[in-house]
Amino acid sequence: MTFDPVRRHAEHAGFGDVPSDLIFDAERDRPSIVDAVERICPDIRQILAGLRQKLPVARTATEGVAGQFYRLPGHYRSLCCAIPDLADPDRLWEGDVITFKGTEPLLADFDDYLAWMMTARFRGSDLPIGLHFPLVVNVPPGAVPLDECDREQRMAAAVHERHLSVYGELAQAPVPLVIHRCSPKDTIRYVDALRRHLPPQAFDRVEARASAGCGVTVSYYPTAPIRVDDLRVLAATTPGIGIAAADGEDTIAAWCRLFARLLHLGFMPFAPWNKGRGSCVDPGNACIDGGFADLLMLVPFHSIPDDRWFRLSLLASVGMLRHTIAVFAASLRGAPPTRSDPLLEPLTQIFLQPRLLKQIETETPPNQRPDARLLSCVKLDTLDALLTAATADAPRDGPYAQGAGS
Repeated sequence: MTFDPVRRHAEHAGFGDVPSDLIFDAERDRPSIVDAVERICPDIRQILAGLRQKLPVARTATEGVAGQFYRLPGHYRSLCCAIPDLADPDRLWEGDVITFKGTEPLLADFDDYLAWMMTARFRGSDLPIGLHFPLVVNVPPGAVPLDECDREQRMAAAVHERHLSVYGELAQAPVPLVIHRCSPKDTIRYVDALRRHLPPQAFDRVEARASAGCGVTVSYYPTAPIRVDDLRVLAATTPGIGIAAADGEDTIAAWCRLFARLLHLGFMPFAPWNKGRGSCVDPGNACIDGGFADLLMLVPFHSIPDDRWFRLSLLASVGMLRHTIAVFAASLRGAPPTRSDPLLEPLTQIFLQPRLLKQIETETPPNQRPDARLLSCVKLDTLDALLTAATADAPRDGPYAQGAGS
């Protein structure tokens, strides 16, 4: 009997496996992160040892539970494994998890899965999943390109290392453990499936990325990564999932705290140039435990061109968090997912502002002052402050305006 709980759970669920080909191993490449995970998950080194040998592969991409494994509704590229032995399926959501992002091209029935994606609508998009990803996001559907695996790992690891250094604990976000590189045979099989199912224009947009290789990112998360977008579906269909309205304030406070900490660590949750590509604070990534499930689109402050773009990005980030809280609040009161409330969004902005300001001030690291640009947008206590923030670094008229007329 193996001591690696993930392998044991995979064997019990009747999963297959593939030999591992790891291009990233956190125990080797980011040891401080693994040390921190071990303090809350004593089995993590045994799990890593098992992942170096084999990667479990589910039989299908069907939503639902298979032993200790489960795929949440709408998680088209992600599978979870609850680490603790939980005999009651209704308690799976209580355990910490190992998530596998990108195993779908390894499935025996992937061709059927991709065919389904060509007809299933993607959230609020007018396009099906199989077309939304290549045509809107330039991402091949049903897989994770290897370059995306690497960028997401580097961003998440940087956040966790800074968070550990400043706050003494991991951020409430996925912790990257390993990245598996899909074999050339699996890559060819995947690209051939895309060629058969995608219209030529969609295929042309993603062929190069898909042909360069796909990967699987394996991460640790301290609880079931149930997103706000998942909540309305799961609360109605799955016992044991949901959140009481009385506890919703704690979730929102945790979002505000992590939002503030990301800013103090030098990361912007969203920038306007990433429109359509998601954000860690949108309803598709903000989790009901108060964490954020995807850090890929974070923007380091040094990548923001000037103070004007900084303010635009901060306001867009706050606006996205406001929208997430509004969707969350509507879910708690059982509002239909297609019905918008003209009062809720503006009221949520009033609700959010003092809470966010409090966390920005409270979570400021010792011996550090908040970035003045943060307070200039969230602490507008005079008319002069408002006018100054609104006109800072306004774009100049005309090409080469500084030299115009000289």
